Amino acid sequence: MRRRSVTYLSVQVMALLDRLDGRLSKLGRFGSAAALTGMAVCVGVPLHVLIRTLEGLQIQLIGMLNLAGEIVIIAAPIILYARDVITQLKTSRTIMDGMSRRLKVSVEQAQAANRAKSAFLANMSHELRTPLNAIMGFSEVMMDQHLGPLDNPRYLTYVGDIHTSGRYLLGIINDILDLSKIEAGKMSLDSAEEFPLRQALEGSLSICRNLGEKFGVRIESRLPPEDIRLLAVERMIRQIMINLVGNAIKFTPAGGCVSIAGDHLPDGGYALTVQDSGIGMTQAEIDKALTPFGQIENKMTATHNGTGLGLPLAKAMLELHDGTLDISSAPGRGTCLTLNFPASRLSFGKKVAAA
Repeated sequence: MRRRSVTYLSVQVMALLDRLDGRLSKLGRFGSAAALTGMAVCVGVPLHVLIRTLEGLQIQLIGMLNLAGEIVIIAAPIILYARDVITQLKTSRTIMDGMSRRLKVSVEQAQAANRAKSAFLANMSHELRTPLNAIMGFSEVMMDQHLGPLDNPRYLTYVGDIHTSGRYLLGIINDILDLSKIEAGKMSLDSAEEFPLRQALEGSLSICRNLGEKFGVRIESRLPPEDIRLLAVERMIRQIMINLVGNAIKFTPAGGCVSIAGDHLPDGGYALTVQDSGIGMTQAEIDKALTPFGQIENKMTATHNGTGLGLPLAKAMLELHDGTLDISSAPGRGTCLTLNFPASRLSFGKKVAAA
């Protein structure tokens, strides 16, 4: 109750001071300074008289006039300077309020534009995926010659190229759809189940080994034990590893190595590292690589296709599972990606209820 009274009193005092300042402002710079100086004289002289009376000393008119003059000489410049400072602060506050309002509008516009972009990409991806599925289906029928042989061998080559290109485009579209869903908050973990982490990693690495053989990059792995189980969407975990290991392979010169290893964390979580002996990145390049469609220009990009979605999508999917992605890299020293899974999604040797 006492605290409320103090707060109420403070509010009233501030309101009174604001009203006083508003009236002084109407007098102008010198007028308000003169008014405040007069107030100082009106307070100082009577106080001087009261003190001398209490002390039993004689009160002289000349002494009071001298005191009033001293107060004017001392107080007037200080008050004038203080009024200038207050005016500047008010101006700055007005400017800051205007900037804050404009910034708020800009943020709202940026958020609306981002939502519109995500919706546009998602809609376009849906529109493209349907005809692409048809192209892939028909090209596969022609590749296998289900309806009869193709007389010209070159046609089979063309059909194979069509099928491969269709699969590549479909992969890009699926990545865009997944990233758009995550950004829009529509990607759910409703289908999350508990599964052996090693099992998912082995499935991902079996796909990546073909890519490693193609580019002459060796893959070494020290996978988690069988008893470590992860509560997650297995498809996403597989995709995260395929994206990260595939990216490491692409930016590692022939003869290099990509190592995958796991280790327990002190807080009960589990960390997976993907270490390559590739060309490495600067901090600016890491920031760019984590941006959707952000591609780093270097000597390796000329020989590899990419859209700049692999790393951002892997990071977004990992964070959707309450995990974090740490990146350590330096030019010429390779890159180390660390996936940190929280203890809340891990179990050891037994199943836990789905969240």
